Order: sequence, then structure tokens, then C-alpha cells
Amino acid sequence: MCNSKILPLVFGFPSALSFQLKAIIFVLLRLHSMGCFRVILSIILPPLAVLDKGCGSVIIVFLLTLCGWVPGVIAALIILNNPNRI
Repeated sequence: MCNSKILPLVFGFPSALSFQLKAIIFVLLRLHSMGCFRVILSIILPPLAVLDKGCGSVIIVFLLTLCGWVPGVIAALIILNNPNRI
């Protein structure tokens, strides 16, 4: 069970920070398989960051970006951070 007092300490931000922003920060902290350029590109233009990951990934990220910028960024960062994909 997660203690609500520990979570802000892990991220270093107050608990009022939105869940989506915490997810972006968590993925950014795991930069082991991504380059800094890819991370910046996925924040600015999420579909362009996943162009080499296949047509399906580009379409999914594009549709999520149309729904809202934050879902597109989260999807792009997750796809880029997945070590099992080529």
C-alpha cells in the first residue's frame, strides 16, 4: 500500500501535482534507453519521436495527441522507454 506522505518525497513535488505530470516525470527519470534528443522531441512533437518504432506506434501516438497533448507525450515516452521493442 502506498503511503501518501512518501509519494511527494519520491518525486520531490507537492501532492497537488497532477497524476499525468507525475507519470511524465517518472518516465523522464528513466532515461536509460532514450536519448535526450528523443525525450525533448517526444515532449514537443510526440508522433515524430516514434517514427522509427513502426506505423502502429505513430498512429496511436498521433490519435492520443489529437485527444490531448499530455496523453500523446505519455504514450511516446512509454513507447520510447520500452526495451523490448526494436
